[in-house]
Amino acid sequence: MGQIRRSLALAALVGALALSGCSGPSSSDAATSTTAPRSTTTAAPRVWAARVSGESDVDGNFRQGIARSGEQWIFTNNLALYRTSGTFVKEDAVEGAIPKVLADQGYDHLGDPDVADGKIWIPVERDDKSKAVQVTARYDEKSLTYMDSFVVAQHHNAFVSVDAHGVVYSADQFTDDSLVRYTVSGGKVHQLKPLKMSQTVDRIQGGDVADGAIWLSTDDDHNGVYRVDLVTGEVTDLGSMGHIDGEGEGIDATALPSGLLHPLVADAAIVPMWVVDLKVSSRAAG
Repeated sequence: MGQIRRSLALAALVGALALSGCSGPSSSDAATSTTAPRSTTTAAPRVWAARVSGESDVDGNFRQGIARSGEQWIFTNNLALYRTSGTFVKEDAVEGAIPKVLADQGYDHLGDPDVADGKIWIPVERDDKSKAVQVTARYDEKSLTYMDSFVVAQHHNAFVSVDAHGVVYSADQFTDDSLVRYTVSGGKVHQLKPLKMSQTVDRIQGGDVADGAIWLSTDDDHNGVYRVDLVTGEVTDLGSMGHIDGEGEGIDATALPSGLLHPLVADAAIVPMWVVDLKVSSRAAG
């Protein structure tokens, strides 16, 4: 009888271990989660810095947003969408990129885009910022043709950036102390908890997610570039993109030999526009 009891107990233990190994979410569950991903480990504090490593003068029409698309670049201005080579030579353009259905509602400003899942995600604003109603539109990455759009509950919509989990980041206000987060499925927006930042960031123009952070470009008093940790919300002022008398615009974060960050800034004389390269470094705090 003792041997039978020991056998039954062993079988129960094996079964319990098997069930516990199968209790976590499947990959499909993770993909459809409406909770923004969080790290399960706490990294040691680090000090971040950036330095300008180069700059390129580009077409004066490329004056709102910038995003990397494979070996090419995507640019926007208020009304147009452009693709260039890796050396900023224009290859394709859609001069009237805002579709009539949105233009008829007063939408007249394309912001800082991102490229994800074969689509170009572009924030679209109208002048009326009194109501929390703006739009994000999506375009085919290859043809630049308009695909669809959806309303976002934001007063401003200067930039969008999509992370590897499909979470979209933006800012509700031009000057803000938190960042909007949401997912999109079936054409519907599913709002997530905002990312609270450790300080207010002024005059946010662009943003892009990379390497555990969202990197913000601004038109503040020094055309500042900022790192915002995606887990803690800790904000680090990385310094200036330069051309302080000009106007900071959008930003791309792609690891290239020239650096990780590539903000877009207008010259004080309006033209040319500049793509500035910044190399980012970090060291252990203390």
